[in-house]
Amino acid sequence: MGKQAKRETNAVVLKQAMLRRLPRRLQAKGELHFPAVPALLEHYVKILDLLWESIGRKFTPPELDEFRQSLSARLAQAHAASASAKVVVSYDCDPSPKTSITWKVVALAASMEEEYQHWVDTRTPPLFGKNADAKAVDVARSLGVPAEVSVLDVGAGTGRNSLPLAREGFAVDALEPAPALVKVLSEAAAAESLALGVVVGNVLDPALALPRASYRMLLLSEVVASHFRSTEQLRQLFETAARVLEPGGVIVLNAFLTDSGYKPDDFARQLSQVLWCALFTRRDFELALQGLPFERVADEPAADYEREHLPEGQYPSTGWFEGWSGGQDLFDLPADRAPMELRWLVYRKMS
Repeated sequence: MGKQAKRETNAVVLKQAMLRRLPRRLQAKGELHFPAVPALLEHYVKILDLLWESIGRKFTPPELDEFRQSLSARLAQAHAASASAKVVVSYDCDPSPKTSITWKVVALAASMEEEYQHWVDTRTPPLFGKNADAKAVDVARSLGVPAEVSVLDVGAGTGRNSLPLAREGFAVDALEPAPALVKVLSEAAAAESLALGVVVGNVLDPALALPRASYRMLLLSEVVASHFRSTEQLRQLFETAARVLEPGGVIVLNAFLTDSGYKPDDFARQLSQVLWCALFTRRDFELALQGLPFERVADEPAADYEREHLPEGQYPSTGWFEGWSGGQDLFDLPADRAPMELRWLVYRKMS
């Protein structure tokens, strides 16, 4: 008869041996929603690998690679759809005593229009602040007698700038792609019997039809800053401005510009778009304006301008503006430390 093996009696070793059997009876399921940031692929894979390992479902390298490829494809799909899209990863432990897991990855589309419908349904007005931008009003006033100054407010929202400009007598058309916001704006204009044209559409749509042949001012407040995603879109905007602005007319916009010492990578650019503070460099603007008949006539920090020029007690218009305009929605850093800021930019169309 062979020598009998020594049985294990070490309590620590035995506890670990029993814990390795726990996954046979442990059941779990869940769903995670990830922002559509392809540059975060490996970060997301690490999160899920650690999560699944913690419930006894450690993936082999081939299994993890299969999951990585699926997640990568869905991230690219969602990112191409919109900055509001998400990727949903769901998982469910297979029936006991199996220790495997079934997972699924899907791209969840969500448009800007749907996002704003949710705002209208769930948030307390005013959605974008109570007061007009001081810069918008000041530039409009500088262009001439209000009745002779035509203004196209691009991405007008619920009319934070359109309505006050119309009250002053400016010839204002409000362009807005989100039907939920158009409804609020139209009702507000009608309630005051304001001569305000409201157009449903996107300034980047090449087939866009506008009420007037030309304008003296194009205004994009918190539009490029929140929703533009590429230098190509900037180029489309300036080409449209070159077509619809009168000679000597201006395009007024605010955008997040990075400091000269900071070069944003794909991760920073993609996440900034998800967080509605899209990063651009000065070089991006130079490329977008190349060969077009514009000269820059203003370039200044938006928060500083609004703080200085708004009537007392009106700044900031929203509780989130100060931190957002300083880049703190993207960078968890103390005030004035983020390598970006919201700036007012004004370009004049040369004759």
